[in-house]
Amino acid sequence: MTGRNLQQWLTHLEQLHPKEMDLGLDRVRAVWAQLGSPRPARRVITVAGTNGKGSVVAALQAVLASHGLRVGVTTSPHLHRFNERIGITGSEASDADIVAAFERIDVARQDISLTYFEFAILAAIDLMARADLDVAVLEVGLGGRLDAVNLIDADVAVISSVDLDHEAWLGDDRESIGYEKAGVLRAGRPVVIGERSPPQSVLRRAAELEAPVFQLDRDFRWLDGQQGGRFEGGYDQALCIERLPAAALLPSNLAAALQAASLLPLELDPARVHHALDGLRLPGRMQTLQQHGLDWMLDVAHNPHAVAELVARLDAQARWVAVFATFRDKRVDRMVERLAPRIEKLFLAPTPGSRGQSAEELELRLAAVVPSLPRSSFGSAGDAMAAAGEYARTHGCRVLVAGSFTLVAAASRWLSADRDGLEAG
Repeated sequence: MTGRNLQQWLTHLEQLHPKEMDLGLDRVRAVWAQLGSPRPARRVITVAGTNGKGSVVAALQAVLASHGLRVGVTTSPHLHRFNERIGITGSEASDADIVAAFERIDVARQDISLTYFEFAILAAIDLMARADLDVAVLEVGLGGRLDAVNLIDADVAVISSVDLDHEAWLGDDRESIGYEKAGVLRAGRPVVIGERSPPQSVLRRAAELEAPVFQLDRDFRWLDGQQGGRFEGGYDQALCIERLPAAALLPSNLAAALQAASLLPLELDPARVHHALDGLRLPGRMQTLQQHGLDWMLDVAHNPHAVAELVARLDAQARWVAVFATFRDKRVDRMVERLAPRIEKLFLAPTPGSRGQSAEELELRLAAVVPSLPRSSFGSAGDAMAAAGEYARTHGCRVLVAGSFTLVAAASRWLSADRDGLEAG
């Protein structure tokens, strides 16, 4: 399939497996072996978890690079461009490099079927292996045990949090989901757990593998200060940070990232860490904007645990309306139950693809959950944004945009455009 550009490749991959969720490593491992079983870097950190993975990866990339290391990262999903999924030494992979990787993978796979995500992970591993990297930070897409990222043996594993999401594939309780996340652990290699009370399934797996455990508030911690705080980690690592970076980076995720970095091992330099975090930006994570005379917040809170965390950190003095959309397989009832006490009105938008749903379908699902919460349905994210903005201007509210990555991406594009209908009057 030579001669395709990146967009043609992505369209092709989406059409090959538009509905398939084919968990397992046998197929992707066979193709990886045909590629020569490349290792993406000399050291590997794998990051799993229900929420917080992207924040941990971003903090790790910034901190490690600030110490002079050549770092590669892979994340998913992307907001705007597929290239965001593969970062090498601070830059997104180019279209040409990704296409070249896809072509190598296509030759290697012969008649083996691969999913869109498996192509993406193999491309990331292939490109990183060619870049002479010191560290690769790999974000798990779904679960851990059967995720394509788990091809690679991690020197350090991170489990940021465990909660309910993707229950159809991972299980419907924290213990079952924890078992899947713990699949990224390796014998004798450390695991960083970014929550105070992890499932016992995670701790049991670590004990079976004799993997050293570094658990939040037991082996490492974050102590709040007036503006910043102090990280205290295992092996006597400690440093003070003058002020916290972007509001989206929770102290627990920052502490997990710092603990993981120190286990490479790396002696953390306070000045370098401060510089790295000062420039850290997390698009789509509690991202605040002032556009068209209004205050907006964008957040990819796409499961109940993430929504609860988001709501807890909203400005309690402000009035809020929300533009909201989510995929059909999400627990929208629990999400909106957590959101409703802080929201005056919901502006519902559609989600695309085989997992998507119209705003009208979403509204029907909410009728029995929050019957008294005012809500309106719209045919596009742009229409929902315009209506929410007009309401917010009239009633003195701020606008929260939350839910699927596709919604936040569409909202971000819409806000960056020149919209006469939202010009401050």
